[in-house]
Amino acid sequence: MRSPPAIWAPGVQVLGYTVERQLGQGGFGTVYLARCEGQPCALKLLQLMRVGERAEREVSILMRLRHPNVVGILGHGYWPVAQPQFAVIAMEYVDGRRLDMWAEEENPTARQVARVVLDVARALAAAHSDGVVHRDVKEANVMVRTSDGLAKLVDFGIGDYEGARSLTQDILPPGTVDYRSPEAWKFLRTQRDVPGARFTAGPADDLWALGLVLYPLLTARFPFDGPDAHALTEAILSSAPTPPHEANERVPRALSDVCLRLLEKTPEARTPSAHALCEALEEALRGADATWDVPLCDAYNEDSATTEGEDIDSFEQWRDRPGHRPRRGRRAVPEEWPAPPLDVDPEAGAEAPPQVTTVHAPARAARLSHAWAVLALAVVVVAMGAALMRWTPHVSNPEPTRQEVAASAKPPQAGLAAAPIGPEAIAAAVALPATLQEVSSTVTTQTTVPPSLQILSKPTKKGMRVMARAVSTAAACTALTACPGPQVRPPPPPEPCPVGAVKVMEKLDIDLGDKGDAIFEEGVPHYISVHEGPTQLILAGLWGDMPSNTVLSGRLIVRDRVYGRLTWATTPKGDSFPVCVEVYAEEGARGMAREPGDDSPSSARIFTTARVKAVSEFE
Repeated sequence: MRSPPAIWAPGVQVLGYTVERQLGQGGFGTVYLARCEGQPCALKLLQLMRVGERAEREVSILMRLRHPNVVGILGHGYWPVAQPQFAVIAMEYVDGRRLDMWAEEENPTARQVARVVLDVARALAAAHSDGVVHRDVKEANVMVRTSDGLAKLVDFGIGDYEGARSLTQDILPPGTVDYRSPEAWKFLRTQRDVPGARFTAGPADDLWALGLVLYPLLTARFPFDGPDAHALTEAILSSAPTPPHEANERVPRALSDVCLRLLEKTPEARTPSAHALCEALEEALRGADATWDVPLCDAYNEDSATTEGEDIDSFEQWRDRPGHRPRRGRRAVPEEWPAPPLDVDPEAGAEAPPQVTTVHAPARAARLSHAWAVLALAVVVVAMGAALMRWTPHVSNPEPTRQEVAASAKPPQAGLAAAPIGPEAIAAAVALPATLQEVSSTVTTQTTVPPSLQILSKPTKKGMRVMARAVSTAAACTALTACPGPQVRPPPPPEPCPVGAVKVMEKLDIDLGDKGDAIFEEGVPHYISVHEGPTQLILAGLWGDMPSNTVLSGRLIVRDRVYGRLTWATTPKGDSFPVCVEVYAEEGARGMAREPGDDSPSSARIFTTARVKAVSEFE
């Protein structure tokens, strides 16, 4: 059975590195933020069964490329040491953002774009001079460092170099489809039926891909378009892109010409080398004036004016409409609706306002909560007084009459919302291999109403029953001085989904909230002992388009219940992809009930049958 690629929990020691958190996940492996002797690094974990010699190829490329614009390698090895299943590559940690996220958030000027692309060109010049071809130049494989804006080219996982043995038998080498050069598409069309035909990507392919990266940086548009894949390929082969300075009047002509030269249809007409590209960019920057320091795009706001009489109601329509300068940035947050008063009759037919992301506790609710707290405190004080009156001084070593207050079982969402999330907050030093179709997604968390603010269907009666049980328990426990407080271990804290997991589940027709059946072990259902750490469940039946017997991998967290967080799926045919799945008991509660027989803090007895639920984050 194939081991999952994402199995390291925070604090795990691997080859001298201490894992802190996951940075990203792809088809063949996972990248973690780790530390060694206090220094941060990106730890790339690759499945040997899937990548084969590519891990060694990537290490050899990085070892020969020592350049400030290329991510550096710190070390490599195999894990576990006794029976290696993974290659581990420790690389420089780039604290920054992917190029596309940087452009979207910074709305850069022409000068900033030219400098970033010049950094990438210098990285390619160093690689090409050493006989190395990247073969996967794209925005996701360029990191822009936060501290100084320096760009670094990352992920040489499918790179190649002169004299290296071919690792694939396909007519085209591995790479991201949208960034293939015209000569690659032309070769595929003319040679697809020729036995043994192989297209060899060279420096010109990297330069074409960099042109495809530069054009959207200047215009916020892709240079070629078509209603389907065939039409798009035709446009790449035969259509000339609109010059960037015509698509966006703020693009300097010199920078527009550099971009168009990279997008020439033939290698002979294209910029001849990465060195020549560096010279062209440096010359353009020397002639830059004040117009190069104006943001290339307009900021997008809901109240931005459009031409009178035009019906342009979306960002996409505005961005793609000729004659208008493109926009970057996020939509403005809609204005919040006021919270409805609590004394409105929900059955009176009043229209409920739309939900908003920020929840305000009404003053009345706060007063009611305060009143309940005062009442509970008063009852507890009375009970403590009664216990003290019954206490006699001849009792030796009395138990302390202090009631410990357990922490809330579920951490508030406000703390999670305050933390940065998504790719814009994940500084990865290296992207993952693109030999499988890339799935990009923003990791998001849904803002939910904290439990204390949720309006229950029958708040008064239920609240009184709960309060009565709590007060009576507290009073009894205080009166009987030998009654200890419950030792409650709270559920695990929230955690984001792996990158791309939600989109993958959507493509498999698995909606958020959908549940499927799974088992920990095959055979007649029975009790088993489990330990905190890596785990695997087997899907018992078809779940959306995910086939039966798919292995769901992740980890178990032992608390008062046993929680399971599954982040990777492997089908019976061997296809692997990220998922975001939580383990539920058959009776419907999150996590598995602990069965009698094991009270250990790190292990438990559970039943072998379970339910799995698709989620957008681990609560």
